Amino acid sequence: MSAKRTVIAIVAAVAAFGAVSASAATLGGLNSKSLGADANVVASCDTDGVTAAYTTSYDATAKEYLVSGVNLTSINAACNTFAVSVSVANGTTSLSSGTGTVAAGAASVSLATPVSAKNLNQVAVVISG
Repeated sequence: MSAKRTVIAIVAAVAAFGAVSASAATLGGLNSKSLGADANVVASCDTDGVTAAYTTSYDATAKEYLVSGVNLTSINAACNTFAVSVSVANGTTSLSSGTGTVAAGAASVSLATPVSAKNLNQVAVVISG
């Protein structure tokens, strides 16, 4: 096959793939009688961030501070009654997590397992409702 025919074949294949992809994107959402895809914009109840502080205690046996909970404040009132999930990590390694509920612009979340304060360097917060 000549180089020109090869290029034409590749262009035709890409165009066919694009047409199939475009038709799949317009399937109109999901229901029990069809297969499709859908996406929606989800508005956040708090757009300016929250403040996180840790509940700590000293472990005399281990001679270190342990973090047993995360206290969240400065949460927008629009988030009240929503569920909150907290995960603490060291880089990409998850150390512990917990859940709670937002009330009066705040939430206190107990961690499933206390973690060494020296190992904790990240906290992730998800508010959903």
